[in-house]
Amino acid sequence: MDNKQIEKKIGKLVNDLNTNNKQLGKILKLSAYLVEVGDVEQAEELLLRSLTNFPDEKDLRYNLGNVYFVAAKYDKASDIFQKLIQDDYGFEAYFMQAKTLDEQGNKQMAIVYALTATEKNPDDVDGIELMADLLLANGNFSESKDYYEKANAIKPSAKYYFNMALCEMNLNQDYQKYLNKSKKLDEKYYLKNEKKLSDLQKYLTKTGDSDGRK
Repeated sequence: MDNKQIEKKIGKLVNDLNTNNKQLGKILKLSAYLVEVGDVEQAEELLLRSLTNFPDEKDLRYNLGNVYFVAAKYDKASDIFQKLIQDDYGFEAYFMQAKTLDEQGNKQMAIVYALTATEKNPDDVDGIELMADLLLANGNFSESKDYYEKANAIKPSAKYYFNMALCEMNLNQDYQKYLNKSKKLDEKYYLKNEKKLSDLQKYLTKTGDSDGRK
């Protein structure tokens, strides 16, 4: 949907909730739409107000955590996701806690939570992708490649093949076949990220020379 369609739906939901403000499903939809159009302040206000009517409703807290994440209020987001984890909310809380910890610079703990998320929902491609991305950023190239392979088995992506090439390059392995697959799937993505590859090649060549390798 484009923004005009979303705003139309927002207007209808607001009217419905003005008539009856205890329609939980509509509150959750409205908060998600508000975030989608960038109105995180209104989304936060809606969810906080709704929690007075539904103080034990986990989905409201989860949406509020997402609002804080989007607003870069990571401490507040982390507190909510951690509490949801303690309340056995499930995969989504671990997934979002991993993303939040990553934004806070705590990559090691982010990997721990992302791993739990993938264990709880092994077929979720977003969780597998997050795990692969975190491992790649942490320099765990072999493990990262394994997770990108798992993600590709579910939903092939130019990004996954491209990052597999980065992993193989760092491991001094043949990486060209992955670049070819990335380019074939999405040439625009490949060309956009080609400089990243070139910079890495130059870096590895330079460090290889400094180590006495050719």
